[in-house]
Amino acid sequence: MGKLKVVVDRNLCEGIGVCVPEAPKYIVLDKRHKAVILEPGKDKEQLFQEVLEKKRQEVVLELTIEEEEDIFRAAEACPVKAIFVYDPETGEQLYP
Repeated sequence: MGKLKVVVDRNLCEGIGVCVPEAPKYIVLDKRHKAVILEPGKDKEQLFQEVLEKKRQEVVLELTIEEEEDIFRAAEACPVKAIFVYDPETGEQLYP
């Protein structure tokens, strides 16, 4: 298992939703049609409230290789490039 820091810029997100099918375990759209990164162990509705007024949501996820690939596919699918992926240890931006 590896770790990735996933960031959604909620100002850039237009709610198109093409990211969701690529990583449905980790990315959903809220009621405002903005991407939200699901955090293991957190209630989805509570999470929606927490990120409602945030401009950016940042989450470090522990992922399998397959889940990492899902996250990258989701980020690549976003037509407005609102999903960023970083190495949480070095801070290096991995995508875009």
